[in-house]
Amino acid sequence: MEYDTENMNSDEIYSSLRGVTEAIQSFSYRSQEDLNEPIRQEGKRDDAAGREGVASSLGSDPRLGLDAVEGGGGRTALDNKTSLLNTPSPRSFSGPRGREFAPYGYGETICSYDKTAMKEAVFDDDVEQFRDGRRQESGENKMTLPKVFAPALSHDHSDLVADLLKELSNHNERSEERKGALVELLKITREDSLAVWDEHFKTILLLLLETLGDKDHTIRALALRLLKEILRNQPARFKNYAELTIMKTLEAHKDSHKEVVRAAEEAASTLAGSIHPEQCIKVLCPIVQTADYPINLAAIKMQTKVIERHAKDSLLQLLPDIIPGLLQGYDNTESSVRKASVFCLVAIYSVIGEDLKPHLALLTGSKMKLLNLYIKRAQTTNSNSSSSSDVSSHS
Repeated sequence: MEYDTENMNSDEIYSSLRGVTEAIQSFSYRSQEDLNEPIRQEGKRDDAAGREGVASSLGSDPRLGLDAVEGGGGRTALDNKTSLLNTPSPRSFSGPRGREFAPYGYGETICSYDKTAMKEAVFDDDVEQFRDGRRQESGENKMTLPKVFAPALSHDHSDLVADLLKELSNHNERSEERKGALVELLKITREDSLAVWDEHFKTILLLLLETLGDKDHTIRALALRLLKEILRNQPARFKNYAELTIMKTLEAHKDSHKEVVRAAEEAASTLAGSIHPEQCIKVLCPIVQTADYPINLAAIKMQTKVIERHAKDSLLQLLPDIIPGLLQGYDNTESSVRKASVFCLVAIYSVIGEDLKPHLALLTGSKMKLLNLYIKRAQTTNSNSSSSSDVSSHS
């Protein structure tokens, strides 16, 4: 089941997004049976047969529950579940009583980690944010990776990844081991191992997105860091899963822990540069119009980054979808949303110029004046930047 987002309008995108939040919530590795059979077989399954089976199941079971997709064998069932990687409706984010991004109770103490492993495998400058300031690092506190992970890259990657995925499926359990598994996956992600991604991409993505709801906020943040690295190194593989990945990344901006929000912001920024611009815009437009704060703010910021790399002709065609949400954001009660909306309009102007003006007829005089001020400021900044570049090139 794939989205033809290039030929869909906002309403169709909005309709296609509906209901998959329930699918993600219902998707859970309740037992190890799905992963007991070698995961490497996943890439050899008949994808066409899997899609056909899921299509018929979806038609008969609107709940999108597990019963609708379970097939004969464990791996066939898991392959079918990956076909549910459609995007949840932005309605799940809207409404005055939107649920908090806290599906589980948070503990006051967090698990410790192996600082050495983190430094060599994760974001060197960001590793400190996973530190528990209330506990001193000691021999007892250090995380010991399971023996199967210790040799890491010296063994066959496919076998190692299969073991890592089994460990990651222990949701809300074995926190230290799952942190170790995420660290090892970060190492593998930074290597050029196409065979691993050919076989395991869908399973890794499913587990990562489900891990974003983990009760341990350090694991949620690590999952987002890993997602960002995969986006950097394997962007083309997200084409059929862009909608879901965008939605889950934006939802993570509601997290109560700052390090998770920061990781979500970085992942969203990477998403904006990794997914095809038109596909991103068509997913983001209905979210901008319907989501509550802070998800609408995150969506507008991501949309701005996408627009900055958009071609003029295709952007002109998308304006009827983009502008209403930005004008709505310009009236938002949150000042940060209003400011982000203005910046996005400025980004549009920098791409299409005066062709933007006819779409702004609904703006009041004062708002138009403020927008023009920001446009001129951006032009001055760009002009100064260009002049500096010219001087540098001739010096």
